[in-house]
Amino acid sequence: MNDATHIVLIFSETMDATSLTSGGYAIAPSISVGSAFTTGPNSVQLTLSTPLTIGTLYQITVTNVSDCPGNAIGANNTATFALPEPVEVGDVVINEVMYDPIIGGSDFVELYNRSSKTLSLAGWKLANVTSGVVASPLTITGASFLLLPDEYALITEDGTSTAGIYPQSRTDRFVETDMPSYNNGEGSVVLQAPDGTQLDRFDYNDDVHFTLVNAPEGYSLERIDPDRPTSDNTNWQTAADVAGRATPGFRNSQYSPTASPSGEMTIDPAIFSPDNDGFEDVLTVVYRFGQPGFVGNLSVYDIAGREVRKLMENQLLGTDGAISWDGILDDTSKARMGAYIVLFEVFDLDGNTELFKKTVTVAHKLN
Repeated sequence: MNDATHIVLIFSETMDATSLTSGGYAIAPSISVGSAFTTGPNSVQLTLSTPLTIGTLYQITVTNVSDCPGNAIGANNTATFALPEPVEVGDVVINEVMYDPIIGGSDFVELYNRSSKTLSLAGWKLANVTSGVVASPLTITGASFLLLPDEYALITEDGTSTAGIYPQSRTDRFVETDMPSYNNGEGSVVLQAPDGTQLDRFDYNDDVHFTLVNAPEGYSLERIDPDRPTSDNTNWQTAADVAGRATPGFRNSQYSPTASPSGEMTIDPAIFSPDNDGFEDVLTVVYRFGQPGFVGNLSVYDIAGREVRKLMENQLLGTDGAISWDGILDDTSKARMGAYIVLFEVFDLDGNTELFKKTVTVAHKLN
Protein backbone atom coordinates (compact mmCIF):
# COMPACT_ATOMS: atom_id res chain seq x y z
CA MET A 1 0.00 0.00 0.00
CA ASN A 2 1.61 3.27 -1.10
CA ASP A 3 -1.25 5.76 -0.81
CA ALA A 4 -4.98 6.03 -1.51
CA THR A 5 -4.53 5.60 -5.28
CA HIS A 6 -1.56 3.20 -5.49
CA ILE A 7 -1.12 -0.35 -4.22
CA VAL A 8 1.81 -2.73 -4.58
CA LEU A 9 1.26 -6.48 -4.97
CA ILE A 10 4.09 -8.78 -3.89
CA PHE A 11 4.17 -12.35 -5.22
CA SER A 12 5.84 -15.34 -3.57
CA GLU A 13 8.29 -15.93 -6.44
CA THR A 14 9.96 -14.19 -9.37
CA MET A 15 7.35 -13.27 -11.96
CA ASP A 16 7.24 -12.71 -15.71
CA ALA A 17 7.36 -8.91 -16.01
CA THR A 18 5.27 -8.75 -19.18
CA SER A 19 2.47 -10.77 -17.62
CA LEU A 20 2.43 -8.47 -14.57
CA THR A 21 1.86 -5.35 -16.66
CA SER A 22 -0.80 -6.99 -18.85
CA GLY A 23 -2.50 -9.17 -16.21
CA GLY A 24 -6.04 -8.87 -14.91
CA TYR A 25 -6.70 -7.13 -11.60
CA ALA A 26 -10.27 -7.06 -10.28
CA ILE A 27 -11.03 -5.16 -7.06
CA ALA A 28 -14.20 -5.45 -4.97
CA PRO A 29 -15.91 -3.17 -4.01
CA SER A 30 -15.40 -2.11 -7.58
CA ILE A 31 -12.44 0.15 -8.36
CA SER A 32 -10.86 0.03 -11.80
CA VAL A 33 -7.11 -0.21 -12.31
CA GLY A 34 -5.68 2.48 -14.58
CA SER A 35 -2.15 1.13 -15.07
CA ALA A 36 0.33 -1.44 -13.81
CA PHE A 37 4.13 -1.43 -13.83
CA THR A 38 6.69 -3.68 -12.19
CA THR A 39 8.61 -2.45 -9.15
CA GLY A 40 10.79 -5.53 -8.71
CA PRO A 41 11.21 -9.13 -9.82
CA ASN A 42 8.14 -10.23 -7.83
CA SER A 43 6.09 -7.05 -7.43
CA VAL A 44 3.80 -4.75 -9.39
CA GLN A 45 2.35 -1.33 -8.58
CA LEU A 46 -1.24 -0.60 -9.56
CA THR A 47 -2.64 2.89 -10.10
CA LEU A 48 -6.31 3.12 -9.16
CA SER A 49 -8.91 5.21 -10.97
CA THR A 50 -10.48 6.42 -7.68
CA PRO A 51 -9.03 6.68 -4.16
CA LEU A 52 -9.56 4.00 -1.56
CA THR A 53 -11.91 4.77 1.32
CA ILE A 54 -10.71 4.53 4.94
CA GLY A 55 -12.54 1.79 6.84
CA THR A 56 -13.42 -0.27 3.76
CA LEU A 57 -11.94 -3.75 3.23
CA TYR A 58 -11.16 -4.54 -0.40
CA GLN A 59 -10.42 -7.83 -2.12
CA ILE A 60 -8.26 -8.07 -5.21
CA THR A 61 -8.26 -11.04 -7.60
CA VAL A 62 -5.34 -11.54 -9.98
CA THR A 63 -5.63 -13.45 -13.27
CA ASN A 64 -3.49 -14.05 -16.37
CA VAL A 65 -0.11 -13.59 -14.71
CA SER A 66 2.68 -16.15 -14.58
CA ASP A 67 6.09 -16.80 -13.06
CA CYS A 68 9.31 -16.78 -15.07
CA PRO A 69 9.02 -20.42 -16.25
CA GLY A 70 5.51 -19.60 -17.52
CA ASN A 71 3.40 -21.25 -14.83
CA ALA A 72 0.06 -19.44 -14.54
CA ILE A 73 -1.10 -18.20 -11.16
CA GLY A 74 -3.25 -20.77 -9.39
CA ALA A 75 -6.07 -20.70 -6.88
CA ASN A 76 -4.19 -18.56 -4.35
CA ASN A 77 -4.82 -15.43 -6.39
CA THR A 78 -6.81 -13.25 -3.99
CA ALA A 79 -5.82 -10.93 -1.17
CA THR A 80 -7.59 -8.54 1.19
CA PHE A 81 -6.33 -5.01 1.79
CA ALA A 82 -7.44 -1.61 3.05
CA LEU A 83 -6.18 1.92 3.51
CA PRO A 84 -4.34 1.89 6.86
CA GLU A 85 -5.30 4.16 9.73
CA PRO A 86 -3.08 5.67 12.44
CA VAL A 87 -2.40 3.30 15.34
CA GLU A 88 -3.47 4.26 18.86
CA VAL A 89 -2.77 2.75 22.27
CA GLY A 90 -5.09 -0.21 22.73
CA ASP A 91 -5.46 -1.04 19.04
CA VAL A 92 -2.83 -3.76 19.04
CA VAL A 93 -1.38 -5.98 21.78
CA ILE A 94 1.56 -8.30 22.31
CA ASN A 95 -0.11 -11.71 21.97
CA GLU A 96 2.62 -14.36 22.11
CA VAL A 97 6.33 -14.33 22.98
CA MET A 98 9.11 -16.83 22.38
CA TYR A 99 12.10 -15.69 24.43
CA ASP A 100 13.77 -19.08 25.08
CA PRO A 101 13.93 -20.93 21.75
CA ILE A 102 15.53 -24.32 21.30
CA ILE A 103 19.02 -24.48 19.83
CA GLY A 104 18.80 -23.34 16.22
CA GLY A 105 15.52 -21.53 16.84
CA SER A 106 14.72 -17.84 16.94
CA ASP A 107 12.97 -15.46 19.32
CA PHE A 108 9.63 -14.19 18.11
CA VAL A 109 6.95 -11.71 19.13
CA GLU A 110 3.38 -12.03 17.86
CA LEU A 111 1.11 -8.99 17.57
CA TYR A 112 -2.69 -9.05 17.43
CA ASN A 113 -4.95 -6.32 16.04
CA ARG A 114 -7.86 -6.16 18.48
CA SER A 115 -9.35 -3.05 16.86
CA SER A 116 -11.69 -2.56 13.91
CA LYS A 117 -8.97 -0.63 12.06
CA THR A 118 -6.63 -1.70 9.31
CA LEU A 119 -3.12 -0.89 10.54
CA SER A 120 0.29 -0.72 8.88
CA LEU A 121 3.41 -1.97 10.66
CA ALA A 122 5.56 0.56 8.78
CA GLY A 123 7.79 2.36 11.27
CA TRP A 124 6.68 0.40 14.36
CA LYS A 125 9.45 -0.63 16.73
CA LEU A 126 10.28 -3.41 19.16
CA ALA A 127 12.47 -2.67 22.17
CA ASN A 128 13.62 -4.26 25.42
CA VAL A 129 14.30 -2.87 28.89
CA THR A 130 17.86 -2.49 30.20
CA SER A 131 18.56 -1.27 33.76
CA GLY A 132 14.94 -0.20 34.04
CA VAL A 133 15.02 1.91 30.89
CA VAL A 134 13.40 1.12 27.54
CA ALA A 135 16.31 0.46 25.19
CA SER A 136 17.41 -0.88 21.80
CA PRO A 137 14.33 0.11 19.75
CA LEU A 138 14.53 -1.45 16.28
CA THR A 139 12.15 -0.70 13.42
CA ILE A 140 10.14 -3.78 12.46
CA THR A 141 9.71 -2.83 8.80
CA GLY A 142 9.70 0.17 6.51
CA ALA A 143 7.17 -1.52 4.23
CA SER A 144 3.43 -1.11 4.59
CA PHE A 145 2.76 -4.59 6.00
CA LEU A 146 -0.98 -4.53 6.68
CA LEU A 147 -2.47 -5.83 9.90
CA LEU A 148 -6.21 -6.27 9.37
CA PRO A 149 -8.77 -6.43 12.20
CA ASP A 150 -8.48 -9.72 14.18
CA GLU A 151 -5.25 -10.63 12.37
CA TYR A 152 -1.80 -11.56 13.64
CA ALA A 153 1.74 -10.58 12.69
CA LEU A 154 4.68 -12.73 13.75
CA ILE A 155 7.95 -10.82 14.13
CA THR A 156 11.04 -13.02 13.99
CA GLU A 157 14.68 -12.86 12.96
CA ASP A 158 14.59 -16.25 11.25
CA GLY A 159 11.31 -17.28 9.71
CA THR A 160 12.78 -20.41 8.17
CA SER A 161 13.89 -21.86 11.51
CA THR A 162 10.62 -20.82 13.20
CA ALA A 163 8.55 -22.55 10.52
CA GLY A 164 10.82 -25.60 10.64
CA ILE A 165 10.41 -26.04 14.39
CA TYR A 166 6.69 -25.15 14.33
CA PRO A 167 5.42 -26.46 10.97
CA GLN A 168 1.85 -25.40 11.78
CA SER A 169 2.98 -21.76 11.49
CA ARG A 170 1.14 -19.23 9.34
CA THR A 171 4.19 -18.09 7.42
CA ASP A 172 2.18 -15.57 5.41
CA ARG A 173 1.95 -13.53 8.64
CA PHE A 174 5.72 -13.62 9.24
CA VAL A 175 7.85 -10.46 9.20
CA GLU A 176 11.58 -11.15 9.23
CA THR A 177 13.66 -8.40 10.80
CA ASP A 178 16.44 -7.66 13.29
CA MET A 179 15.08 -7.81 16.84
CA PRO A 180 16.29 -6.57 20.21
CA SER A 181 17.81 -9.13 22.55
CA TYR A 182 15.26 -10.90 24.76
CA ASN A 183 17.00 -12.72 27.58
CA ASN A 184 16.10 -16.19 28.76
CA GLY A 185 14.63 -16.30 32.26
CA GLU A 186 13.17 -12.80 32.37
CA GLY A 187 12.96 -9.60 30.39
CA SER A 188 10.59 -7.13 28.76
CA VAL A 189 9.09 -6.79 25.29
CA VAL A 190 8.09 -3.24 24.37
CA LEU A 191 6.08 -2.29 21.28
CA GLN A 192 6.30 1.30 20.06
CA ALA A 193 4.50 3.37 17.43
CA PRO A 194 6.62 5.20 14.82
CA ASP A 195 6.76 8.29 17.06
CA GLY A 196 7.98 6.26 20.04
CA THR A 197 4.63 6.04 21.86
CA GLN A 198 4.46 2.82 23.87
CA LEU A 199 1.67 0.68 22.47
CA ASP A 200 2.18 -2.30 24.78
CA ARG A 201 4.71 -3.85 27.16
CA PHE A 202 5.03 -7.39 28.48
CA ASP A 203 7.36 -8.11 31.41
CA TYR A 204 7.96 -11.86 31.25
CA ASN A 205 9.74 -14.38 33.43
CA ASP A 206 9.90 -18.16 33.72
CA ASP A 207 7.47 -18.13 36.66
CA VAL A 208 4.67 -17.08 34.29
CA HIS A 209 4.93 -20.48 32.57
CA PHE A 210 2.76 -23.38 33.66
CA THR A 211 4.46 -24.68 36.81
CA LEU A 212 4.57 -28.29 35.64
CA VAL A 213 6.51 -27.36 32.50
CA ASN A 214 9.94 -28.05 33.97
CA ALA A 215 11.95 -26.62 31.06
CA PRO A 216 10.32 -23.71 29.19
CA GLU A 217 12.86 -23.90 26.36
CA GLY A 218 10.96 -24.07 23.08
CA TYR A 219 7.60 -23.12 24.63
CA SER A 220 6.01 -19.76 23.94
CA LEU A 221 3.97 -17.73 26.40
CA GLU A 222 0.49 -17.08 25.03
CA ARG A 223 -1.97 -14.39 25.98
CA ILE A 224 -5.28 -15.86 27.18
CA ASP A 225 -7.57 -12.90 26.42
CA PRO A 226 -6.53 -9.92 24.25
CA ASP A 227 -8.99 -7.71 26.14
CA ARG A 228 -7.42 -8.34 29.56
CA PRO A 229 -4.34 -6.38 30.70
CA THR A 230 -0.90 -7.37 29.46
CA SER A 231 0.45 -6.75 32.96
CA ASP A 232 -1.80 -9.43 34.50
CA ASN A 233 0.44 -12.51 34.69
CA THR A 234 -2.62 -14.74 35.10
CA ASN A 235 -3.58 -13.64 31.57
CA TRP A 236 -0.62 -15.62 30.18
CA GLN A 237 -0.14 -19.37 29.88
CA THR A 238 2.33 -21.77 28.32
CA ALA A 239 1.36 -22.84 24.80
CA ALA A 240 -0.21 -26.29 24.74
CA ASP A 241 1.86 -29.36 23.96
CA VAL A 242 -0.77 -30.70 21.57
CA ALA A 243 -0.65 -27.41 19.63
CA GLY A 244 3.07 -27.83 19.07
CA ARG A 245 4.30 -25.65 22.01
CA ALA A 246 3.67 -22.43 20.06
CA THR A 247 1.15 -20.98 17.61
CA PRO A 248 3.12 -18.61 15.36
CA GLY A 249 0.86 -16.37 13.29
CA PHE A 250 -2.53 -17.74 14.34
CA ARG A 251 -4.92 -17.93 17.31
CA ASN A 252 -3.35 -18.99 20.58
CA SER A 253 -3.93 -22.51 21.86
CA GLN A 254 -4.74 -21.01 25.27
CA TYR A 255 -7.12 -18.34 23.93
CA SER A 256 -10.15 -18.02 26.17
CA PRO A 257 -12.31 -14.89 26.01
CA THR A 258 -13.47 -13.69 29.39
CA ALA A 259 -17.14 -14.42 30.01
CA SER A 260 -19.53 -11.56 30.60
CA PRO A 261 -20.11 -11.28 34.35
CA SER A 262 -23.54 -12.13 35.71
CA GLY A 263 -23.79 -10.52 39.14
CA GLU A 264 -20.70 -9.67 41.14
CA MET A 265 -18.70 -12.86 40.45
CA THR A 266 -18.75 -15.29 37.53
CA ILE A 267 -16.58 -18.38 37.01
CA ASP A 268 -15.85 -19.90 33.63
CA PRO A 269 -15.58 -22.78 33.02
CA ALA A 270 -17.07 -24.45 36.09
CA ILE A 271 -15.15 -27.64 35.20
CA PHE A 272 -11.58 -27.26 33.94
CA SER A 273 -8.63 -29.57 33.32
CA PRO A 274 -5.21 -27.99 34.01
CA ASP A 275 -3.10 -30.33 31.89
CA ASN A 276 -1.75 -27.86 29.27
CA ASP A 277 -3.55 -29.57 26.41
CA GLY A 278 -5.05 -26.32 25.15
CA PHE A 279 -8.61 -27.16 26.23
CA GLU A 280 -10.04 -25.44 29.32
CA ASP A 281 -6.62 -25.33 30.98
CA VAL A 282 -7.43 -22.32 33.14
CA LEU A 283 -10.36 -21.13 35.21
CA THR A 284 -11.20 -17.43 35.02
CA VAL A 285 -12.93 -15.51 37.80
CA VAL A 286 -14.71 -12.38 36.54
CA TYR A 287 -16.05 -9.67 38.82
CA ARG A 288 -18.07 -6.50 38.38
CA PHE A 289 -19.26 -3.96 40.93
CA GLY A 290 -21.54 -0.98 40.67
CA GLN A 291 -19.02 1.37 42.25
CA PRO A 292 -15.23 1.62 42.77
CA GLY A 293 -13.26 1.48 45.99
CA PHE A 294 -13.42 -2.21 46.90
CA VAL A 295 -10.46 -4.25 48.16
CA GLY A 296 -10.46 -7.99 47.49
CA ASN A 297 -9.16 -11.33 48.72
CA LEU A 298 -9.58 -14.34 46.46
CA SER A 299 -8.73 -17.86 47.62
CA VAL A 300 -9.36 -21.49 46.67
CA TYR A 301 -10.31 -24.07 49.32
CA ASP A 302 -10.53 -27.84 49.13
CA ILE A 303 -13.64 -29.70 50.30
CA ALA A 304 -12.13 -30.05 53.78
CA GLY A 305 -12.10 -26.27 54.11
CA ARG A 306 -8.33 -25.84 53.81
CA GLU A 307 -6.99 -22.89 51.84
CA VAL A 308 -4.89 -24.37 49.01
CA ARG A 309 -4.29 -21.36 46.76
CA LYS A 310 -4.33 -17.63 47.41
CA LEU A 311 -4.97 -15.83 44.13
CA MET A 312 -5.39 -12.30 45.46
CA GLU A 313 -4.65 -10.64 48.80
CA ASN A 314 -5.79 -7.12 49.75
CA GLN A 315 -5.74 -5.87 46.17
CA LEU A 316 -7.52 -2.67 45.22
CA LEU A 317 -10.15 -3.64 42.66
CA GLY A 318 -11.50 -1.79 39.69
CA THR A 319 -15.20 -1.77 38.95
CA ASP A 320 -14.61 -4.88 36.85
CA GLY A 321 -11.79 -7.29 36.16
CA ALA A 322 -10.68 -10.90 35.86
CA ILE A 323 -8.07 -13.25 37.27
CA SER A 324 -7.22 -16.79 36.16
CA TRP A 325 -6.19 -19.96 38.03
CA ASP A 326 -4.10 -22.63 36.30
CA GLY A 327 -4.90 -25.36 38.82
CA ILE A 328 -1.57 -25.07 40.63
CA LEU A 329 -1.66 -24.97 44.45
CA ASP A 330 0.44 -22.77 46.72
CA ASP A 331 2.85 -25.68 47.29
CA THR A 332 3.39 -25.80 43.45
CA SER A 333 1.64 -29.18 43.11
CA LYS A 334 -1.26 -29.69 40.73
CA ALA A 335 -4.72 -29.71 42.27
CA ARG A 336 -6.15 -33.18 42.62
CA MET A 337 -9.29 -34.14 40.78
CA GLY A 338 -12.45 -33.06 42.57
CA ALA A 339 -14.45 -30.13 43.86
CA TYR A 340 -13.01 -26.87 45.19
CA ILE A 341 -14.52 -23.69 46.60
CA VAL A 342 -13.56 -20.27 45.25
CA LEU A 343 -14.14 -17.64 47.93
CA PHE A 344 -14.08 -13.96 47.02
CA GLU A 345 -14.12 -11.49 49.92
CA VAL A 346 -14.53 -7.80 49.10
CA PHE A 347 -14.69 -4.87 51.49
CA ASP A 348 -14.54 -1.09 51.39
CA LEU A 349 -13.05 1.53 53.69
CA ASP A 350 -16.37 1.95 55.48
CA GLY A 351 -16.16 -1.61 56.74
CA ASN A 352 -18.79 -3.05 54.41
CA THR A 353 -17.92 -6.65 53.53
CA GLU A 354 -19.38 -9.09 51.04
CA LEU A 355 -18.56 -12.75 50.42
CA PHE A 356 -19.06 -14.57 47.13
CA LYS A 357 -18.62 -18.32 46.90
CA LYS A 358 -18.61 -20.65 43.89
CA THR A 359 -17.90 -24.35 43.50
CA VAL A 360 -15.56 -25.48 40.73
CA THR A 361 -14.36 -28.89 39.64
CA VAL A 362 -10.85 -29.90 38.64
CA ALA A 363 -10.85 -32.75 36.12
CA HIS A 364 -7.96 -34.89 34.90
CA LYS A 365 -7.59 -37.46 32.16
CA LEU A 366 -7.76 -41.06 33.36
CA ASN A 367 -4.86 -43.15 32.15
